[in-house]
Amino acid sequence: MSPSGGRQRKAATRLVVVGSLLSCFGLLAATGAAGRAPALKPLAAAVDVTQTCSTRVPRNSRINVRATLSNPGTEQLVPTTVDADAGTPENTADDFNLTRGGGDNNGNNLLDPGENWTYTGSYTAGTEDVTNNVGAEAVSVLGGTPVNDIAPCETDVIQEPVAGVIVRVNIVQGNVTVKRPGASSFVRLSRRTEIPVGSWVNTVNGRLRLTTALGRGRTNTADFYAGVFRIFQRRARNAYTTLRLEGGNFRSCRRGTAQSIDVAGASRKPIRRVWGRGKGRFTTRGRYSSATVRGTRWLTQDQCNGTLTRVVKGIVLVRDFRLRKNVLVRAGHSYLSKAP
Repeated sequence: MSPSGGRQRKAATRLVVVGSLLSCFGLLAATGAAGRAPALKPLAAAVDVTQTCSTRVPRNSRINVRATLSNPGTEQLVPTTVDADAGTPENTADDFNLTRGGGDNNGNNLLDPGENWTYTGSYTAGTEDVTNNVGAEAVSVLGGTPVNDIAPCETDVIQEPVAGVIVRVNIVQGNVTVKRPGASSFVRLSRRTEIPVGSWVNTVNGRLRLTTALGRGRTNTADFYAGVFRIFQRRARNAYTTLRLEGGNFRSCRRGTAQSIDVAGASRKPIRRVWGRGKGRFTTRGRYSSATVRGTRWLTQDQCNGTLTRVVKGIVLVRDFRLRKNVLVRAGHSYLSKAP
């Protein structure tokens, strides 16, 4: 055997061995990759409804509604029902129709994953605030899985103030919150609206314009700020609107044993208060007195030593509850209805 023939056979043998090794490595790599591949996630069916509507409208006027039907899942859907009602789900008489607009991007009439179909409609407002509901039902194409969603939208219907029933409030500046009778918490006012008599109002960080009814279409208006109060008014013509101070911590008013300048100063510390500015039949009421305005700017402030009325402009009639007397307080003066 020649030396060249031996070298050729050895080279051929090495190629076979290398090829076999590469095949094994490839098989192992493929097996390892398959072992690490994530499991396929099951398809999910879901539908989402959102809507906007007219925020504030006159009584008996049109409320416009725009709804969006979205598919946030991974399955194609067939919408079976998209309907709307004017806030009374058990009463079909006030249901209204929605017209489908755009959103079906490929024209297959299926709500594909990621698509958003739009709907528009309208209905007639009544005489009070209303909440309409838009609901949708659909089924998935593959598994027939049913899905549904509902979205409400509130519309503030403009109402005229009614003595002893409702008053109109308007935010002048800052942050004003309101707690309506029967509610458990305060909510922020974001626009002009009406609230029931008996509501609590927090104007510590804002200023509120209050309009109340006097009867026969007449109203009076004044601004109030820097305090927390509750609104009262009788159901009668020319009835006064009373703003009663609320809240405050009076535990610091307990009498101490030491008599000092500090104790005297603490007795004059404001516990709660409200400023008013305007004219009309308004009364602010503290613990020991009330102040009835005659076109003015005034302060009613509860302190440990009594209720202070301070007049910046105009004249205020103060009623001292303990002494059972009325006192006229003019601009630049104050009156303290002393605590017992």
